Amino acid sequence: SSIPENRFFITFHGGLYISDVQKEDALSTYRCITKHKYSGETRQSNGARLSVSDPAESTPTILDSFHSREVRAGQTVELPCTASGYPAPAIRWLKDGRPLPTDSRWTKRITGLTISDLRAEDSGTYICEVTNTFGSAEATGTLTVIDPLHVTLTPKQLKTGIGSTVILSCALTGPPELTIRWYRNTELVVPDETISIRGLSNETLLITSAQKSHSGAYQCFATRKAQTAQDFAIIVLEDGTPRIISSFSEKVVNPGEQFSLMCAAKGAPPPTVTWALDDEPIQRDGGHRTNQYTMSDGTTISHMNVTAPQIRDGGVYRCAARNSVGSAEYQARINVRGPPSIRAMKNITAVAGRDTLINCRVIGYPYYSIKWYKDTLLLPDNHRQVVFENGTLKLMDVQKGMDEGEYLCSVLIQPQLSISQSVHVAVKVPPLIQPFEFPPASIGQLLYIPCVVSSGDMPIRITWRKDGQVIISGSGVTIESKEFMSSLQISSVSLKHNGNYTCIASNDAATVSRERQLIVRVPPRFVVQPNNQDGIYGKAGVLNCSVDGYPPPKVMWKHAKGSGNPQQYHPVPLTGRIQILPNSSLLIRHVLEEDIGYYLCQASNGVGTDISKSMFLTVKIPAMITSHPNTTIAIKGHTKELNCTARGERPIIIRWEKGDTVIDPDRVMRYAITTKDNGDEVISTLKLKPADRGDSVFFSCHAINSYGEDRGLIQLTVQEPPDPPELEIREVKARSMNLRWTQRFDGNSIITGFDIEYKNKSDSWDFKQSTRNISPTINQANIVDLHPASVYSIRMYSFNKIGRSEPSKELTISTEEAAPDGPPMDVTLQPVTSQSIQVTWKAPKKELQNGVIRGYQIGYRENSPGSNGQYSIVEMKATGDSEVYTLDNLKKFAQYGVVVQAFNRAGTGPSSSEINATTLEDVPSQPPENVRALSITSDVAVISWSEPPRSTLNGVLKGYRVIFWSLYMDGGEYMRISVFRMVRKKYEYETSPEQLFYRIAHLNRGQQYMLWVAAVTSAGRGNISEKVTIEPAGKAPAKIISFGGTVTTPWMKDVRLPCTSVGEPVPAIKWTKDSEDSAIAVTVDGHRLIQTNGTLVLRSVKAEDSGYYTCTATNTWGFDTIIINLLVQVKALRHKPDLASSITLAWIAGDNGAGTIRGFVLQYSVDNSEEWKDVFISSSERSFKLDSLKCGTWYKVKLAAKNSVGAGRISEIIEAKTHGREPSFSKDQHLFTHINSTGGCPITSILLEYRPKATWAWQGFEVNNSGEVFLAELREATWYELRMRFATLDYDGSTIPPIKSAQGEGDDVKKLFSIACPVILATLGVALLIIIRKKRKEKRLKRLRGRRVLTFWSRIMILILIPGDDKATIPVTDSEFSQAVNPQSFCTGVSLHHPALIQNTGPLIDMSDIRPGTNPVSRKNVKSAHSTRNRYSSQWTLTKCQASTPARTLTSDWRTVGSQHGITVTESDSYSASLSQDTDKGRNSMVSTESASSTYEELARAYEHAKLEEQLQHAKFEITECFISDSSSDQMTTGTNENADSMTSMSTPSEPGICRFTASPPKPQDSDRGKNVAVPIPHRPLGLPHPGAPASTATLPQRTLAMPGPPTGAAPPPPAAPPVEPPPAAATTATAPPAPSTEPPRAGGPHTKMGGSRDSLLEMSASGVGRSQKQGAGAYSKSYTLV
Repeated sequence: SSIPENRFFITFHGGLYISDVQKEDALSTYRCITKHKYSGETRQSNGARLSVSDPAESTPTILDSFHSREVRAGQTVELPCTASGYPAPAIRWLKDGRPLPTDSRWTKRITGLTISDLRAEDSGTYICEVTNTFGSAEATGTLTVIDPLHVTLTPKQLKTGIGSTVILSCALTGPPELTIRWYRNTELVVPDETISIRGLSNETLLITSAQKSHSGAYQCFATRKAQTAQDFAIIVLEDGTPRIISSFSEKVVNPGEQFSLMCAAKGAPPPTVTWALDDEPIQRDGGHRTNQYTMSDGTTISHMNVTAPQIRDGGVYRCAARNSVGSAEYQARINVRGPPSIRAMKNITAVAGRDTLINCRVIGYPYYSIKWYKDTLLLPDNHRQVVFENGTLKLMDVQKGMDEGEYLCSVLIQPQLSISQSVHVAVKVPPLIQPFEFPPASIGQLLYIPCVVSSGDMPIRITWRKDGQVIISGSGVTIESKEFMSSLQISSVSLKHNGNYTCIASNDAATVSRERQLIVRVPPRFVVQPNNQDGIYGKAGVLNCSVDGYPPPKVMWKHAKGSGNPQQYHPVPLTGRIQILPNSSLLIRHVLEEDIGYYLCQASNGVGTDISKSMFLTVKIPAMITSHPNTTIAIKGHTKELNCTARGERPIIIRWEKGDTVIDPDRVMRYAITTKDNGDEVISTLKLKPADRGDSVFFSCHAINSYGEDRGLIQLTVQEPPDPPELEIREVKARSMNLRWTQRFDGNSIITGFDIEYKNKSDSWDFKQSTRNISPTINQANIVDLHPASVYSIRMYSFNKIGRSEPSKELTISTEEAAPDGPPMDVTLQPVTSQSIQVTWKAPKKELQNGVIRGYQIGYRENSPGSNGQYSIVEMKATGDSEVYTLDNLKKFAQYGVVVQAFNRAGTGPSSSEINATTLEDVPSQPPENVRALSITSDVAVISWSEPPRSTLNGVLKGYRVIFWSLYMDGGEYMRISVFRMVRKKYEYETSPEQLFYRIAHLNRGQQYMLWVAAVTSAGRGNISEKVTIEPAGKAPAKIISFGGTVTTPWMKDVRLPCTSVGEPVPAIKWTKDSEDSAIAVTVDGHRLIQTNGTLVLRSVKAEDSGYYTCTATNTWGFDTIIINLLVQVKALRHKPDLASSITLAWIAGDNGAGTIRGFVLQYSVDNSEEWKDVFISSSERSFKLDSLKCGTWYKVKLAAKNSVGAGRISEIIEAKTHGREPSFSKDQHLFTHINSTGGCPITSILLEYRPKATWAWQGFEVNNSGEVFLAELREATWYELRMRFATLDYDGSTIPPIKSAQGEGDDVKKLFSIACPVILATLGVALLIIIRKKRKEKRLKRLRGRRVLTFWSRIMILILIPGDDKATIPVTDSEFSQAVNPQSFCTGVSLHHPALIQNTGPLIDMSDIRPGTNPVSRKNVKSAHSTRNRYSSQWTLTKCQASTPARTLTSDWRTVGSQHGITVTESDSYSASLSQDTDKGRNSMVSTESASSTYEELARAYEHAKLEEQLQHAKFEITECFISDSSSDQMTTGTNENADSMTSMSTPSEPGICRFTASPPKPQDSDRGKNVAVPIPHRPLGLPHPGAPASTATLPQRTLAMPGPPTGAAPPPPAAPPVEPPPAAATTATAPPAPSTEPPRAGGPHTKMGGSRDSLLEMSASGVGRSQKQGAGAYSKSYTLV
């Protein structure tokens, strides 16, 4: 595994440094793995083991350092400095004798100093100092930072022509003493005739006459020590023959008119352009100037500028571009006006086979024409001759015999005048070399190759070259040349003669050459022959075999096993272990014993015969250790044996070493060595008698023979109980201390745990406390639960698997003080005065003081209503075990709570329990306020006042003292009131504290009286009020002596609003309450009461009682009013359902009870449970979110506030429901891929049921809500039927009962139908006959009674299911149903399909929020998720069973009541109606059954007769009991309805429930009412009726019954009637007749309502109703139970 990085560090140079060496480090083998940076090749070193010994105190020793280091700038370097020693030494670095500067680039690591981003200033001398307590050591090294070596080769890219000169320059930056090497295409460049390397450092490469082969990538490598840098250039040599890319055109100029000519040429190398005029070079002078330059793309541009031209400057100008590769020319005539003439023309030499141009050197202009003649013939006279307009003659593919001769140029200057000039053309023929080839040659053959020139002008020179070098005769090569031929002769062909030979022939016309290759074939031969040799097992061996030849021979090695004569050789498989070297030798990297045998080296190259040579390889086995334990364990004091097994060539010597010391048993008696032979092996045993701690080192056994040596390392670990740990105290606190320990020697066994023991210093260790089995990975611990200010002794043990160590050194510690743990004792309070209380107490218990008690803090606070509840703190020093303190400046007659706390140096302890005391009473400090005196009669007056502020009473108010004096004028003379004297006796009266007025009688009319009042407590009378004066008068207008203002009261409390009045006569009291625009008189009812004294009493006030109340007192002399503002503080609690698991609540705080609200208590429970849960909420909160609730569940919630006194009144209980409902499947989707709705609640389980087709029993299993279901153990080739059910939790979080399977439901019923089809068809035929008979009978009955009765028949479509695709639908009325089934020994039935009520019933009212046992009004605004359910057709099965009624029945009891004798005759029968697919039979717990006592025919006759009875036209239908299941949570209400005799449940077929209701005869007084009857009105959102509901239909909530009313006459009704708005009250009288229907009676029509609960269907036909009938004898009472 890789080396971890916590204690192991890898240096920059690959060294492994281990810090804090552990014993287990010696158990591992260490290897170094390297990976090539580019190739990815990895190599692994051999393994090494670590010898670990016990630490010994020693001076530091430097393990790794450096002397000098040279590093490039910008790189990162690590200066190694690793040291060992015990204790671990500290390392300090110096640079140039000074501490290291502060720089983020310097990093001190445990392996040395790392410097990143090196700079030149980092160079210097570095010193590493290592120091511990026993000494120091240092290492010094020099760091030199050099600039990085950089090479720049120019030019980077060069494209030039063949034959040019190339110069590459290598520019260098960096340190001196460089070595430069040149490479072309990764091969070293060797100087030759064309390539030379120049410069002091070989920095320049020169190539002269560059050829195509010199193209390539050239590299300049610069090397200095370990630094290497390089740069490269690309040289491309191509055919650089110049070409003219831009030139001038012919023109005519006047003498003296300056002109300029331009010529652009391109080539490689860039060409040089020269100018000529009429074949003569133009000399530069004042009139002719040239300018030439080269563009960046290598284009050479040259200009010829002629100033002041003369006639002689006219002629043919030619620009010639030449480079080392070739040349190109362009020419055009420039005419200078003047008299024409012809310059003297020079003879021309042409080369046969090439083109030649001859210019007619005409000057002057104009002239008429230029013509050429040869031998008087006008040219051109053949296809090879062309005469241009400018007078130039071109000879193409010049031929010597035809084109050589005199040519005449004739210029016509006037119509009859011409001038001429002649020129001689000489033709030279170039040499032509005949083809030659080299024949195949072998070593030693003679070779003669001639090179013959077949044509060409003499003299001809012929030379030979080999690989581009001139061949000189000698060394067996001879060249003989004659006039037109030369021969190459080789006397003895050898390999050195291989190469390319070129014959070159030249004359005055041209130079030509021809090149051919000579290949010399040489048969293979041995350069080094194989010889017998020995190989050493495990070592590398080379079997020498070297051959040469041409082509190079192919060498194959073969092997024949065994030491006898070789029988058959087989090719040697070449693997990673065996390879063929480039010199054809065979390399065996690791020789094995299987390699013994003969080896054959065979070579062939197709020349001559193959050669081969055999040899024999002998494998020698060196001494090898074949078996020894790598690690082993010994117990200290026991004997231990170490075994080592070796094999190899004999003799073998085995010696033992301990560490690096050879073991000599003669000197160390504890060791004994024995050796014995065991076949091919030698076993040596080292015995230790006994093992000691010092033997925990590496032992090695060495096996030696003549062919090698091997060593086996054995690490011996001597185990013993560990040394005790070194314990130290890191931190001591009052109740805890932190320990740390170091385990020095673990006994060479892993520490398994530690024990810590501690005790009080004064106790013995027998009373110690221990912490056992502390994890060995922990080296520190906290000891807690100590007693403060105590002295402890502590020690420690360590454990390994060998045993327990000795105890560690015992340590003694003292814990710090802590705040007292106990409060002061026996705290008492004694009021001293009205403003002081004396506090006495005793010190806390001694064991709880936790130190020396320094003092006490006394906290006191006022506990009167309205106080802030904060303590005031006073502090005193401790004086002893008992303390006394007096609290002063307190409020008078105020209750104070007092607590006392003790404190020491560590802090303050707990406070004592709060004790309350009240300061003594005092006289009131303020008098009563608002004192008034009123004259009631001539001798009676009333004084009134308001209570002083309660905070100024200073005690318990005992009452009031009323005092008055009579006043009169002194001496009978009138004086100012300021000199009045009081001469009569003072009168004083006392009143109760509740009475705020006093009636004074027996006063004298016209006499003035002075009155005042004072409040009285037990301490005495307080200050008197202001004095008022009264004079009794004859009139006493009404006055109110009570005071108005604002009254604040909590919600749901009784409130008294006083209005005490005086006056004569006695005033009349009237209370009003202000509304928006007027005052409304207060009416007296159960909520409001006006007492005789005028006080208005409001009971259980609510928010709507808040407002302004006015009390008016009136008598004949006047009136008086007061206004009281009543504020009712309501705790409004509202809710909002958030998710399926939470409800958010919000509220408004009510009355605080004259104190601060300290929090709220929220209580909630599941709706059907009384287990309340409490949640405490902060006083600052006004909303709260209840989480972790059950999905789709109703909850009850209430709230109360708390202050210092306690909890207040609880708010009203509200109910809220979390989101969610039951799951459902989509009928349009596949069963297993779509669950139409989970109802917002997670699906808890899915029940799968399956059975083989045509069988009865279902097999089922329950699965979780997963995507895949596997059915196992099925029959082969069998069709299966599959169905699935699933269930969620109930609303209260419980699971619903499992579904009980029953045979015959669903598909089983269909099978019964298939069996009963013949019987049913026959029955239906009989039923049709009965229908016709009944209709006839009805007509006869109507005629007999003479009444107009219109009967409304409700019809049911009975769908008979027949196996196959065809279905027959036959309409049958419910009255005929009794004849449709024949009794059998088992239940039979038919399937009924009835349409939904869509057109005439309006939307179903969703009452899913109304639950049993709750008030439906409180939830009328709460809607569930399925308030828009669709009405859909349902299928029902009507069955008839014998003996007993099944669990789901509809029971009809027909009772004939005798009105005269009171005898009741009962005809009873039972039939059941149930769903075709029952989904929850276990829910139907309330079932009413009755035994069958009559036949279906009797029931049908009674049913028919009852419908025709007029007594039931106005029968009252009453719902006596109804329970609806939890799935929809509807609450049925009780109501009555008249004018109908059919009752239909409007629930959907999937919703179960139980309802019982009766139909009884109307009361006598109701017989004439007709349709004016009370109809129950359901609670509907926004008070809307069902749209389109008939006016005579009782509109009930979902699952109530709807009764259609009959028409009132025979007149045709209007086409449509609007819906009638329901009355606002719960009961009202209908004032208009209903709108009759225009359609005939039919199933599903306006007067027919169908429906059904989950488990049964009740269908009754609507009978005709009309005029009122008298109640006669024999009325029917009908009772139904719908389940």
